[in-house]
Amino acid sequence: MRLAVLSGKGGTGKTTVAVNLALSWAPYRKTTYVDYDVEEPNGFIFLRPQIRDTSTVFLPYPEINKACTFCGKCSEACQYHALAVVGGKVLVFPELCHGCGTCGIVCPVGAVDEVERPLGKIDEGERDGLLCLQGVLKEGESLAGPVIRGLHRREKEHSSSLEEIIVADCPPGSSCSVIHSAEGSDLAILVTEPTLFGLHDLKIAVGLMREMGLDFGVIQNKDDQGTLIQEYCAQEGITLLGSIPFDLEIAKIYSRGQSLMQDRKWNDLFKTLGERIVTEVKQRKTEGEII
Repeated sequence: MRLAVLSGKGGTGKTTVAVNLALSWAPYRKTTYVDYDVEEPNGFIFLRPQIRDTSTVFLPYPEINKACTFCGKCSEACQYHALAVVGGKVLVFPELCHGCGTCGIVCPVGAVDEVERPLGKIDEGERDGLLCLQGVLKEGESLAGPVIRGLHRREKEHSSSLEEIIVADCPPGSSCSVIHSAEGSDLAILVTEPTLFGLHDLKIAVGLMREMGLDFGVIQNKDDQGTLIQEYCAQEGITLLGSIPFDLEIAKIYSRGQSLMQDRKWNDLFKTLGERIVTEVKQRKTEGEII
């Protein structure tokens, strides 16, 4: 069972929900937490796993050798302007290169060699039986895709049981990184807050899920007993999976870098929420089989 936790905007409590749900399931079934927010991963702040493996993610980029005739075909073919032929030289801009290899394919004299540069890393750890994975994009880099793909491969290497729960903590927003992180999930959990900004970005996330054809439901964080989110979900026929109250104590626990599962009150809340989500996924799968 793969669950993608995402939000239309940052700061709604997406990681709070993902981390505590993962911790609520871990004592009872095999669970994996994967932080796909590689530009700003912070799930490990609260989980504090024992890191047992770190691997580097590399991206190939061109290096021009002496066979070059400065014909300019590599520069013309590059969609990302990572090469330029200037004054009898080929300038290479590694930070712009996407590693597609087109320059090497079009070069008529084999003057393009590929070298690798580190783009980020993948950490693997464990906490009380919970497998924890995170991708970290190197500072100054903009290409999150290769790190996310590497993290996805690592997730699949560890996925071995239908009863296993994988919690994918996706990046905020609706970018390509979000799409690649959420695809293949059994249910997307959209975390929102009861504000006009929260509703605006929730609508964007809902549109993305419908475009991707993913089943989804909503969790309302910072619930102030208003009706803004409930009315929208009712109008759109969206399942409201649950809510987390607006409570200063949650903020205090969060500010100390602790999980809410350490507090009995919130422990019970997330266990109940986790049971509801598992039941929801099973019901939807059953209904899909009947249809």
